[in-house]
Amino acid sequence: MLKKSILTLFCALSFAFSQDFITLKGKIEAKNTLIEIFSYKCIHCYNHQRFGTLEALKEKIPNLSYEIYPISIADVKFGTLLNELFAYAISADRKNQKDASYQDSLAHRLAKAYFEKYFLMNKKGQVVATKDFEDEKSFLQNGLNVLKISEKELKNFIQTKEAKELLERFEWANEVAKNYGTPAFIVNGSYQIKPEAIDSFESLLRIIEELKNK
Repeated sequence: MLKKSILTLFCALSFAFSQDFITLKGKIEAKNTLIEIFSYKCIHCYNHQRFGTLEALKEKIPNLSYEIYPISIADVKFGTLLNELFAYAISADRKNQKDASYQDSLAHRLAKAYFEKYFLMNKKGQVVATKDFEDEKSFLQNGLNVLKISEKELKNFIQTKEAKELLERFEWANEVAKNYGTPAFIVNGSYQIKPEAIDSFESLLRIIEELKNK
């Protein structure tokens, strides 16, 4: 049963749209996959993560794989490090036959850790960026703690073919994010859902259902 809180993620719109998605010029091979492109600085991305949008989608459309790709554009500090950490997380999840829709997946837990660090609130309800986002070593260690690996293990993994392929996908995510920002929802590596077309969880679900067999 879907949480009511999921419904609060979407703005109520009453406009009619001729098309709910765009076909990407730069496509990637991602059959039967929904990719959410996110930034740890994006409150809307954080809301999707903490209110379980991907988990709810998985419940309704179980035959898709659900992945999250971080962006590493200029205003995302230590984006290269974050990409390396997420490449490791996704690789490990695949070996364990999990994806980001599982709350115990490394990708889910890694995103949660950085969201919670970045959106740490003070008593007045204001966001207080912690030192982890100023100090490279602390930023990296935050991720290594979640993955339960050493920096050496991470660097060894980054040299693998699988890691390099994932890092290329994250570069692709940077380009896709230029269209509408984050979060961005991509179906089968080809179709990006327009943000204005998502006015409820049900509309997101409907559009994914329509696109997954294209």
